[in-house]
Amino acid sequence: MKTAKTFAALSIALIFLGFAAFAGKPSANPDVQRGTIKYQVNIHLRVGMNIPDAQLLVMMTDEHNRLVALPQTFSFSKMTYVFGENGPVTGTRIAWIVQSKNDGNRIPIYGNTDSQKGTFLANHVYQFNIYPENGKPR
Repeated sequence: MKTAKTFAALSIALIFLGFAAFAGKPSANPDVQRGTIKYQVNIHLRVGMNIPDAQLLVMMTDEHNRLVALPQTFSFSKMTYVFGENGPVTGTRIAWIVQSKNDGNRIPIYGNTDSQKGTFLANHVYQFNIYPENGKPR
């Protein structure tokens, strides 16, 4: 009888641990709450890439270039940006790194987008990777 109670207690404990494992981790960005679609944008800069002193923005838009969330200012010390929106949503999502329109002389940036098309579900994280280059496209 004691063995049966022990197995029952262990089984219940494992069930709760299993549910806790699938509950998800808190977002790295406190502005993105649970219950939303999360878009994680990773910026991969080439070593030695020369970006003049310019204000760059990381953005997430839909297929009509409407903002999904507020743009975030790019910083060389931060290479991952998290955006969120209520879902589910079907369509295209495009991650961008662009120069602010309020900034001075335009600098050319190539490879500055990544897009995905489909249905985006709440409580899921979708990764986008941007490999920006400057100068002439190769």
